[in-house]
Amino acid sequence: MSANILDASALLYALPNVLPEKKKKLESPQDAITALVHTVFSVLGFRLIGIDESEPTRTYEDNVLPEEWNQHGPGNYAMRYKHDQSSLEFLVKVVKLGSRTLINSIAIETDKAATLDISTADFTSASFFPHDLSASAPPPLVHGYISSNRVDDFVSQLKLTTIQKLIPRLRKDGYTDQADTNAGPSRPRGPDAPPARPRPEQPPYAPEDVFPRAFPRSPLEIGRRDLDPFPSNPFSPPSLFPGNSGDGMFVGPNHPIFGSGMRGRGPGGNGPWGGDGFLPPLGAPPGARFDPVGPGPLRGPPPFPGQGNPRGGHGPLGGQDPDNDELMPPGYVSDHWL
Repeated sequence: MSANILDASALLYALPNVLPEKKKKLESPQDAITALVHTVFSVLGFRLIGIDESEPTRTYEDNVLPEEWNQHGPGNYAMRYKHDQSSLEFLVKVVKLGSRTLINSIAIETDKAATLDISTADFTSASFFPHDLSASAPPPLVHGYISSNRVDDFVSQLKLTTIQKLIPRLRKDGYTDQADTNAGPSRPRGPDAPPARPRPEQPPYAPEDVFPRAFPRSPLEIGRRDLDPFPSNPFSPPSLFPGNSGDGMFVGPNHPIFGSGMRGRGPGGNGPWGGDGFLPPLGAPPGARFDPVGPGPLRGPPPFPGQGNPRGGHGPLGGQDPDNDELMPPGYVSDHWL
């Protein structure tokens, strides 16, 4: 198996050879990133044909950069390439964007584009530059890229985001395509995996919590309380079915005209979901405004001392009467709801 031609030590050894003979100086971190990108392309067999987007095609011996390669640095750099395994022309631009550096690439004839966005400080040491490689006993170049591991990380990202998109399945001894670890076939979900969509939560007041299920009512018990002359007749045998107590045929304290019979089981005399005694559970959402289905408690004095009905009514003894707020005559003024 061939050695990895994109190993950090191999690239840093080859980098000075692609810089101009009389100007082997890296002025800024962006110079260093651009020179490393060009070294990677050169090792992979890309031929440099220009350092400007519009200049005529040229031939550069051994892919050595011309002296004016960084004349627009550190803000902008441009390099154009050809490759024997493709008929396309490739344009690579390195752009400084605040604290970040963008490497934008495109296959001009097909508009196939690629972008690598990195934090400049993650891969270069600003205090190391400017750095003259032609000086006597210069410090190791790897210090300008922080470490060999950082160089490997940068080259790995460049391969994945740029090289493999410009020339898929590029053939070169010592080079292999890199698999994208962030993509792949979906795996089956385990039994303990969280649901793809959140399950609907139980309402804060479940119907069975507020309205417990009553014992089934016997059809023979329907209407029986209307035949009893007195409520809760002490002389009658106990009912076999619960929930049959009442006022009987005479008006008593539990009659709806006194307001308590039509109150729901929620706070304020209403059902917990906005019901008014006629609506089933969840018949209206909380806070909804709606016309009552039947006569509701209206204004009026309490029917008996000590028995409060905050809304009262207009009926006998301050009870209830039908809600007559629909289609009033024109000009009629009242306190009905709109």
